[in-house]
Amino acid sequence: MDYLSRLATRSVQAQRPNLWLFLAMLLVCYGLSAYMRLAQFETWKQNPRAYFVGERPMMTTLDAPYWLRLGREYQEGTYGTNKLRFYPDNTKSLSKRLAPPSEFQDQRPQPATTAEVGVRDVPLLSVLSGTLAAILDGNHYLAGTLLVPMLAGLFIIPLGIYFYLIGVPAAGLLGGLIGTFCAEYYMRASIGRIDTDMLNLFFPALGGLLVLLAGKATSLRNRVLFSALAGLALHGFDWWYEKPGFTLAYFCVLLAMLAIHRTPLRTLLLCSIVFVVVVGPDHFRGGVGSISSNLFARYLNVGQEVVVEVADGVSAPAAFPNVYKTISEAERVPMGKVLTQVLDSEILGWLGFVSFGLFALLRWRYVIPLLPFLALGVFGFYSSRRFIMFLAPFVGVGLGLFATLVVQYAWSGMKSLTGPSPAEQNSSKSNTKQKPGQKTGIWHNPLFREVLVYGAVGLCFLGIYKNTAFSFVPGPSIPTAVYATFMEVKKRVPPDAVIVTWWDYGYALMDATGLATFHDGGVQTSPKTYFVARSLITPSSKDLYRITKFLATEGNPGITAANTSPERLLQAVHNPTRTPESPIYLFFTYDMIGKYIAFSNLGSHDLAKGGSRPKGFQKIVCQSLANDVLNCNRYRIDLKQGRINDRFPVKRTVQVLGGKVVHEQEYPNAQGITVQFHLQQPRQISEVYLLEEEVFASNFNQMYLLGRYDTSRFEEVLNAFPLSRLYRFRFEEANPSTE
Repeated sequence: MDYLSRLATRSVQAQRPNLWLFLAMLLVCYGLSAYMRLAQFETWKQNPRAYFVGERPMMTTLDAPYWLRLGREYQEGTYGTNKLRFYPDNTKSLSKRLAPPSEFQDQRPQPATTAEVGVRDVPLLSVLSGTLAAILDGNHYLAGTLLVPMLAGLFIIPLGIYFYLIGVPAAGLLGGLIGTFCAEYYMRASIGRIDTDMLNLFFPALGGLLVLLAGKATSLRNRVLFSALAGLALHGFDWWYEKPGFTLAYFCVLLAMLAIHRTPLRTLLLCSIVFVVVVGPDHFRGGVGSISSNLFARYLNVGQEVVVEVADGVSAPAAFPNVYKTISEAERVPMGKVLTQVLDSEILGWLGFVSFGLFALLRWRYVIPLLPFLALGVFGFYSSRRFIMFLAPFVGVGLGLFATLVVQYAWSGMKSLTGPSPAEQNSSKSNTKQKPGQKTGIWHNPLFREVLVYGAVGLCFLGIYKNTAFSFVPGPSIPTAVYATFMEVKKRVPPDAVIVTWWDYGYALMDATGLATFHDGGVQTSPKTYFVARSLITPSSKDLYRITKFLATEGNPGITAANTSPERLLQAVHNPTRTPESPIYLFFTYDMIGKYIAFSNLGSHDLAKGGSRPKGFQKIVCQSLANDVLNCNRYRIDLKQGRINDRFPVKRTVQVLGGKVVHEQEYPNAQGITVQFHLQQPRQISEVYLLEEEVFASNFNQMYLLGRYDTSRFEEVLNAFPLSRLYRFRFEEANPSTE
């Protein structure tokens, strides 16, 4: 601590900031971040039906069950043994079938594979949640939930210390407050959001701080020490986030800082070697390889289709759609609206950003260690919205710099206008003469100036906190009523069953039921996702049956082998030759109605030419029904004439109660819209949808919402309409007529 205090004397300001006052303010800011997230959890406890299933708090991210399951396996000693993901690609039977003939296999004795799983082999988030769960009687969901308040605001500490060392501590504190409560970060690091985002601001800030300390150190010992600590921080970041490209980025800024401070070449080389050794040579090589190839490529290339160029007359393989086009976190925010995702005031956002930009230009040496951090934030202007959270702290720092400058200017003016305080005037009546240049009076007290700066920054935050997500309380990603049906699925299927459903709920289903899935939130970009989407939107139950049969027996290796052309691939997929070894079930959930547009976007993709024709469910809100006329905002539906707004023809109306069609009326229109009524009780409408014919005829609509299915190919196992619905594929009972 004494070293930090002495180092701060060589800062931007002439006066040394008071260390103890700063530490007190730093703890207040971190405490506020943790307190507000705990307050979110208290709100949950007041409404347990909406946020808890039994003793299990619901998660606010669909990835949380993945990390928690790994944490539980780590504690139980079963890590890496449960092959539930990516069926059937990771099954032994498929691997054995794809293996080369025995005469071509390596016949040499293979080394034993009995090495135990080390803690470094387990994701750091899962290690932390599993360790905390051991203290909380094995409640992994509660353990993960309590990690969020502790970790989400932790970046405030290294960020605040960084700006303390360069002489503007209040700016760092406001940067931490704006960063922790900005909408893009607060929603991604709120209670229940058990994911890597809650430390993804901490490690970049910590890495920058340690690089700054290494550059400003004056002794060989301290330069080597902080270089080693920087390497340790980047090793931890890779353990946490598995993006080794950051290692190379911080290695470069470390070299830059050492060179700027005229570090002798031998010392610079020693610091470099120490950094690489502590990070780990393998991780460092991985960073070199990834920085130019795949670092965040999936987000930077959002919206770009794969274009395959081939010579005339040569068949090209099928080009699959970009799944990330359908993922909300990968969406691009218009450049002019990026800063409004930090603060709900465009003026304040630009004021903070421009203020920091001017500071960076004038004091560029002090910004170099934060360049990787800042670069991630700048990506938010032209890439996916998830990068905006990296920009928020710098906007807050800019506002803090502006407030600090205003207070210092006012303080300097008052200091020149006022003389000594009354107490000092009384004490000066002695014969002792005041030394030349001696400053007296409260306006000459540096501590008073710092109190004014901290107070001004505090008032600044009080004035703008409503422009952040300060009062946000997240809801569960999976409604509790829907999640409860997962437990019912577990009761009704054999333990070796496999679930076909959309990838969003893959992690949660694996954790809640112990059943394998075809794809999930970590492997949703494979061609398998395209075929699942295609099977849901097609009107042919035979296609759904055969596509699933192919996926369950051939997986992605089979898709790759058959993908010499789109025609050859589709022929193979629609003509499977093997029967699945495990029972396969099709699971529908309520959220899939809103996600149907994503199914259609991907499933209607043209494998040869690209492009798609997405269609979806159009939900309308209706106010009244009188004289066979349904009034729904801008729609007036004449149920007698079969017309919408007296212009558009209605082909049919369908009434659904409990997942079954209770009334259907056809109109003498060759083409038109289907009006689909979902009834909560007889004569009580809960939802109304307008459907084009392709959507109405889809397997999704027919099987899930209307309860119509081919009994020779499917068996209904669970009808928890409208929450969920489960069907079993009757592969083992197949005969030539159903094939």
